[in-house]
Amino acid sequence: MDIFLDSKIITNKELSSDAIAVYIALRMMQNLKTNKYYVNIKLLTFCLTDDIIISRKYVERLSKGLNELVVNDYVKIVVNNNEKDYILDISNLIIDTHHNENDDKLFFTIVTSEEVHKIMNLNSRLDKFSILRYFISMLSTINYNATYYDVMGKEYNNFVGFMTNDYIGSLCGVTSYTTYDKYNHLLEDNELIYVFRHSMMVRNEKGKLKNLPNHYGRFKDKELIIGYSVNRENFELGEDFVDKRANESRSLMQKYYCMVKYGTEYSEKETKCIYRYVHYRNQQNLKKYEQEIEKGYSGESLINKIVPEDVFYKYDYLFENSSSDSCKIDNTISDDNWGEPNSMEQNFSIDEILDMPTEGEDQMNLTNSDCVGQSDLCINDTHGEDNHGLFAVRERNLDIIDLDELY
Repeated sequence: MDIFLDSKIITNKELSSDAIAVYIALRMMQNLKTNKYYVNIKLLTFCLTDDIIISRKYVERLSKGLNELVVNDYVKIVVNNNEKDYILDISNLIIDTHHNENDDKLFFTIVTSEEVHKIMNLNSRLDKFSILRYFISMLSTINYNATYYDVMGKEYNNFVGFMTNDYIGSLCGVTSYTTYDKYNHLLEDNELIYVFRHSMMVRNEKGKLKNLPNHYGRFKDKELIIGYSVNRENFELGEDFVDKRANESRSLMQKYYCMVKYGTEYSEKETKCIYRYVHYRNQQNLKKYEQEIEKGYSGESLINKIVPEDVFYKYDYLFENSSSDSCKIDNTISDDNWGEPNSMEQNFSIDEILDMPTEGEDQMNLTNSDCVGQSDLCINDTHGEDNHGLFAVRERNLDIIDLDELY
């Protein structure tokens, strides 16, 4: 069953998530041609969960939510008793789709009863009432005018959104990035939404790299969202693209050189990410070098890509269960629509980063904000012994490091 919800009500921040849940339940009931309905808390629970099992907490929250709707004149109590049985006048909740042109334009959001039931029965300790409201707020931002044509020329619209998480959160009172992240991943894992995270970045008019907006919608529209998003990358945004993976790998190597040359210190999380990338990259290049030697080639170009790792020796935590550590890269030039940069750990494997193309791309500005006052990056002559699983590196002296040379 499709449930039509007034967008003004679901985005009214004066109402709690409890009140919005009761509003949804009442709209699910409001199908008969009558203004008065018999309502009790178990009936509201059944509408929301497709079950009548109810906890004391549910009773309290639904009672509180109903009271909010009464206080704000959305519904009126005709009769009630101490057993929390009500006869309610909910005529104010009717959505008139035949409004006059002189009236304020009516905006409404459609959610299905199956979606409501699935959210309210999620196996999660997160607040189901808040997740339901967040989900509906996200649906309310889907752009009706965004159009996609499939290979047969069939037209699709009203399936994809691209607003920021900050904006979606502002509609339902969610302000924490941690909360956004948990809600988004829970909804994705349960196939209620699909989020397309672009692997490309775009350069704006000031030359600054920014992430492309995430595109999202219902999971059932996944293929349409992918098609629309890929079209955006391929046809609408010109030549100012930079592969995000290449940009992140360059950022990691740049930070590595700041550690070597200037002794720059990074947070434990960042240091772990830098080490993991440099170490794995060295392993791959050493493996390729050995394969070249076996074939009778010199392998010089590959051995030159192996860099010293002794800068990491002082960080004991790198060699304690480092394989299970997770890391997220704080990329200062990212401007992801979810309010935080997408982590390398979540979106790209180390193998993917190593395989990304680098030749022919614009040379990155090697001046790093973490190396203020320095304009060049260089390495002293270094050769070490294989230690902590690290690599012996051929002695060399590079006054200026060309990042493309190292790939």
